[in-house]
Amino acid sequence: MFQQLIDSVKDALRRSQGKDALRAIFRDALADVVLTPHEIQLLRSEVATHGLTADDVREVGTEVLKAAVVAAKADGLVSDTDMKTINDIVALTQVPSTTVGELIGTMTLQRKMYELTRGVIAPLADAGIQLRAGELAYWVEQVGLYEEKVIRRETVGGSRGVSVRIMRGVSYRFGSSRGQSVPVTATVEVARGELVITSHRIVFKGDRRTATIAVDDIIGVDPYTNAIVIHAEKLKQPMQFRYLNAESAELVAQIVAFVMR
Repeated sequence: MFQQLIDSVKDALRRSQGKDALRAIFRDALADVVLTPHEIQLLRSEVATHGLTADDVREVGTEVLKAAVVAAKADGLVSDTDMKTINDIVALTQVPSTTVGELIGTMTLQRKMYELTRGVIAPLADAGIQLRAGELAYWVEQVGLYEEKVIRRETVGGSRGVSVRIMRGVSYRFGSSRGQSVPVTATVEVARGELVITSHRIVFKGDRRTATIAVDDIIGVDPYTNAIVIHAEKLKQPMQFRYLNAESAELVAQIVAFVMR
């Protein structure tokens, strides 16, 4: 089958007019076929002999890689097959590493969701915290830590009473009472930083606050579309973390559930 592809590319290249046509042929061939390493080298050599420079190949590769990433993300899961296709394109076209990093980075959520559907998740190489013996870090998310705080006080229930005139220029007020000062609370951001999920802990490393929750102490989790609330035995009140990127909400909830198993 691959030889038929090579023959068709050769024939099309011979009949093509100009570099734009060559690029289009190469792009279509690259997008339609999953190649072995040997086939990658053969196709690369073939297009090089017909006038496509290394820069041309990289430009076409970037275009096809972007399309492959969009296709891989379409169903919300990036499979092993998707990753192989992407790696083949990179190997064949030598897309710049910065471009590859940016595009692969956009697939991180979908890739982790795919891993979770298979009951496994690859640990992170660097989570930005000191891990304990046997501890693995699975995810780092940018969040804000929110707590219920008193933002002001209001007076309620007071009465001015009734004023009765006794004589000209003299009056008496009775029945007055002072009101009661009550607090008015609101949920406000008290710190912003990274929420690190590991096999043993949920760690918040913030600009004004640091907190650690042992996974074994967690008694409940409330996931929302913009936040996650964690209840733990040793906490006086639940800890509410709101995402700076709400797209991560489902994944974070799934990873927390994974480590609590």
